Amino acid sequence: MAPQISGHKAVDTLSLVKELAALSHRGATTAYERQAADRLQARLETLGADVKRERFRTSKTYITQVYWIIGGLCSGLLLIPIFTWFAWGLVALSAVTALRYFDWRSTFLILLPPRGFSENVIGRFPAGEEAGKETRPAAPQKKLILMAHYDSAPISLLYLPSMVKNFRQSLLISLGLMVMAAVVAFLELLGVGLPTVSWLRFFLVIYFLGQGVLSSLDYVRFGFTNGAADNATGVAVAVSTAERLWRNPLPGWEVEVVLTGAEETGMAGARCYYLAHRKELAEKDTFVLNFDNLGAGEVKIITETGSLTRVPYDNPLVRAARETAAGDLRFGGIMEGAWHTGDFDTIWYARGDIPSLTLSAQDDKGRIPNLHRPEDTIQNVDGLLPALAADFAEATARCLAGAPGS
Repeated sequence: MAPQISGHKAVDTLSLVKELAALSHRGATTAYERQAADRLQARLETLGADVKRERFRTSKTYITQVYWIIGGLCSGLLLIPIFTWFAWGLVALSAVTALRYFDWRSTFLILLPPRGFSENVIGRFPAGEEAGKETRPAAPQKKLILMAHYDSAPISLLYLPSMVKNFRQSLLISLGLMVMAAVVAFLELLGVGLPTVSWLRFFLVIYFLGQGVLSSLDYVRFGFTNGAADNATGVAVAVSTAERLWRNPLPGWEVEVVLTGAEETGMAGARCYYLAHRKELAEKDTFVLNFDNLGAGEVKIITETGSLTRVPYDNPLVRAARETAAGDLRFGGIMEGAWHTGDFDTIWYARGDIPSLTLSAQDDKGRIPNLHRPEDTIQNVDGLLPALAADFAEATARCLAGAPGS
């Protein structure tokens, strides 16, 4: 029988994956995402956790954000002969915004419509009447955040296996052409290189529109993924790991679960949590252990991300994961990996000098299976992988804290 916390039912990792995957999808700002938040709150409360939900406004999908960039580029390129410097400024602004957006940095795109409300679901323990008693132990000086996003992604042709292997190269080419668009528009203003420059303008407009259609066609046809692997598995691992660490606490540590919404709109939920709590995070020695896509393949310790600028992960949490993988036969197959096709919620914390780490699963070619595709369903989830990831996460946390296992 599974262990319990103070009479509360413990987490069955795969059952939580199935519970979330029972929803057709969990697209950001949708009613299904809110239903998922309700289910997660109920799960955490069965463990005796205090649960708080933090609401925030966000774009509904990353696709509309991409369309704002493409719209600015194409409008500016077409209107150069009429609006001259204003049109060039629109092209330049769109190119700079794209460089920031695809380097996973904050941009004004998060303020543009269509927008809606999403929520972060936050669980803390201990809870209940004991929290207010004077006999409560001294406040912990260290904090471990177990993080995972619970929304699911728009389906995209760009994530076909035949295309995703070249995703970063294609992205870099597109960003290079966006910078080129600003140069071409400037040359058009000066009347240099005509009519070749004018033809280049029209070529770039056609290219950008084509990329927009390619990125959104499958979303228009099919909508959102079911998200069994991405990221019901990560949520289940985060909650299961929290249950274990709450049941058998790390002395001197606070363990918090942060389940983020709207990750698929540019890691919006993780960003909102970071901005709302950064003073609190700075006051304690804080670590962020994130879980994303643990449905198929082999568990990886992600030590490098970034699509434009390289974001390395080398901190005490990463070193604890390495030591755990090397020192426990159960985890002998867990290796290090990199991810440059998009990014993870940890990006804000890594750039904020908060030690962080993402655990994710990849195939033998370094790809995440079924990512942003209709095949991301419960039938394609390896039922043993989330449990292994939870075992590894708990062992890593205990290694980090220098505490013995349960």
